[in-house]
Amino acid sequence: MYAFARNHTLALNVISSALVLVVAGSYIVQVNGSVAKGYAMREVEDRIKELTLTNQRLEVAVREAQSLQNVDRSVKMLGLVSSGTPVYLSSSTPSVAFAR
Repeated sequence: MYAFARNHTLALNVISSALVLVVAGSYIVQVNGSVAKGYAMREVEDRIKELTLTNQRLEVAVREAQSLQNVDRSVKMLGLVSSGTPVYLSSSTPSVAFAR
């Protein structure tokens, strides 16, 4: 084995260098992919935060629109008046309808 290594030193150096370059290159590709996914994940998280804030603002706007003051104001703008005591009709004869 020792004699083989002495006779083929250049070939062993080239093979080991190539192996180191392949491992280093695959490591760089893997790290680059991880970094790209990290940036994409950060962008998605920022979008989620933005949409959460927008949702909270919309919920506040809905609550304000449904508040009693706004409903009362809308009723006055539509010209509605409060109802009085209801009058119920009573009939001494039973009611009937056509059957279909």
